[in-house]
Amino acid sequence: MWKLHSGDRIGHWRSFRKFLDGLDLETALQQTAEFWQQCPYEPFYLDRYPLDQWPTPWELIGENYYCDLAKALGIVYTMGLTVHGEWLDAEIHVYNDPTTGYTYNLAAFDHGKYMLNYRDGTVVNKESLDKKLQLVTVYGNEQLKLKEY
Repeated sequence: MWKLHSGDRIGHWRSFRKFLDGLDLETALQQTAEFWQQCPYEPFYLDRYPLDQWPTPWELIGENYYCDLAKALGIVYTMGLTVHGEWLDAEIHVYNDPTTGYTYNLAAFDHGKYMLNYRDGTVVNKESLDKKLQLVTVYGNEQLKLKEY
């Protein structure tokens, strides 16, 4: 999908989301983790601030640049635009590793029961995150404007 032209990529992403509609939540999350593991990586594409400059779902897929934050946003958009998104709590949790300075941008669902973008292609629980990680900020439904799409 990632090498397709913009319009074709958006169409493929729509088909993928429709596929997720027919799956139970845990399988849909796992499929989403595997799907986003394959996206092309572009460091420092998005900045955490200001949020009003973050791309819409279709701009994100159309532009096809994915830093760690953009990937987490893409995961949240993907699940948010499925039938699961109608009731699923979705957030982006930003963690810092104080020993390395590395920042983790995680897609969190159901209050952290399901976390994606911590380990590629894997769904984990917030309890399995490294204990030294420090939560920096949480972007919730209101900031992510999921209900507008």
